[in-house]
Amino acid sequence: MKRIFLLMTGVLVMASMSCGKPTNANAMANEEASEVQTEVTADVPTADAADDVVPGEGAVEHVAVLKTVDKALGGMEAYDQIMKSYAGKVVVLDFWATWCPPCRAAMLEVDKIKPALMDKGVCFVYITGETSPQKDFDKMMPNIHGDHYRLTNAQWGEICKTLNIPGIPAYAVVGKDGNMAFSNLTQGGYPGNETIENAAEVALTK
Repeated sequence: MKRIFLLMTGVLVMASMSCGKPTNANAMANEEASEVQTEVTADVPTADAADDVVPGEGAVEHVAVLKTVDKALGGMEAYDQIMKSYAGKVVVLDFWATWCPPCRAAMLEVDKIKPALMDKGVCFVYITGETSPQKDFDKMMPNIHGDHYRLTNAQWGEICKTLNIPGIPAYAVVGKDGNMAFSNLTQGGYPGNETIENAAEVALTK
């Protein structure tokens, strides 16, 4: 039911679901959806600041962490580098943009299951591109707990093309072996908490 709701929302803002640059209409939609974003009250930790957090060992500190990849890398090279850093872990991938209201609505929904999954060692990885303005990204990121990558337009475009991502939000759950445990990258939309949670829980057992 929630997937249907979010996909219907996506239809209303179809242009904003593109992997490309938003139009002026998208900017207006972004302003109308600004109430979805809560006020930022925390500083932005870097990757180094989260090195002491060990997944699966007691309560995990839930923070947003900014990570980077070499801008000179190609899109899939950047993607492969990102995924290699999570080898042996279960990962929930979220392809999103700051100007995408369905992306932001889905984030509020997944927050209901994220803390418990993070405590079990599941990594939430958020990937966006330069179509997400730096100012908006910096404002929103601290309240979206997980690891964040803001790629170049070239990297973002190549990843979307190679992985056949026609629109956002789009999600995947990657198992400890690096294989997809779940993916709706080619369809887009939020598949629902039950789908993400079940895929992650099963992946944790393998």
